[in-house]
Amino acid sequence: MVKSRSVGTAVLAAATLLGAGASAGTLLRPAGVPYELQAAKEVTSVPVGHEDVTDERTVKISLVTSPAPPLILGLGGRVTSTACAPGTPLKSGQVVARLNETPVIALATSAPLYRDLAENTEGDDVESLQRELARLGHKIEADGKYGPKTVAAVKKLQKAAGIAKPDGVLVAGQVLWLSAPSVAPETCELVQGAFVTPGQTFAKVPARLTAVAVQAKPKNMTPGERIIDVFGVQGPLGADGNATDGEFLREVVAKPEFRALGDAEKPADLTATLILKKPVPALKVPPGALFAVDGDSACVQSGRTVHKVQIVGSRLGATLVKAAEPITTVELGSAITSASCG
Repeated sequence: MVKSRSVGTAVLAAATLLGAGASAGTLLRPAGVPYELQAAKEVTSVPVGHEDVTDERTVKISLVTSPAPPLILGLGGRVTSTACAPGTPLKSGQVVARLNETPVIALATSAPLYRDLAENTEGDDVESLQRELARLGHKIEADGKYGPKTVAAVKKLQKAAGIAKPDGVLVAGQVLWLSAPSVAPETCELVQGAFVTPGQTFAKVPARLTAVAVQAKPKNMTPGERIIDVFGVQGPLGADGNATDGEFLREVVAKPEFRALGDAEKPADLTATLILKKPVPALKVPPGALFAVDGDSACVQSGRTVHKVQIVGSRLGATLVKAAEPITTVELGSAITSASCG
């Protein structure tokens, strides 16, 4: 009995040691890498995105000016009141003076009004007046025909000027032509009580803006017609790099940023933004998908097919390209098996 109990005890002890050894082995074996820390599988193909490219470029500009003609009165009589003060803007649509108590209304049209305008009158001068009336808030179309809507708009203008019985006839002599919606005179030539004759100078104004010139166009711009943005005003840009559209220049002159240039002792360098007038559809791909890059040319691989593309822009983490053929996916990393577009 004693011998049998001793053998059983030995077997139990051996089993216990064997179990302890296995547990120790389990504890000492290195743990596996958690799933979250395992290396990500290589991404070898991604879908192509789409974006319209405006290819905005910041450029330095210069403002081209020329001497401005003085503001001329077309009416004669005694100056009973004047709103002219050096440096204070004269604004289109407002009464700027009264001669024999007849109001003189300032108007900024694309060309000076040279004749009286009444119902059934037609011409470019009528269209120019209509555009300015529309800018002043009157609901009117610029069709070059002095019809009932134009008559009504002029009547409102006359009534606001203090004319007791507005008739809708715009007398050229009662209009002071402005080259811009707001013009700040340098000097005022008339004083209250003075007697004037038609053709006399009312005020002298600073040089007028005739063009916005781009100093140097950036290289590798996306081909296409462009517009220019100056002080938040956008207008057409000529192929020669100059913006000369009259309406655009008048809006630039009316901006506070432009007026501030005259007050600065040393104006800072001026910049503008060039923007494609018609955005170009482009493909958006990771930069790593491009190879054999040469200037704005490069290659991408889609499956086993290699495509030549033109780089037209970039975004954070993406390159914008144009391709002659449709592309839905591009290869990355080890999946790129070509070294050129050939």
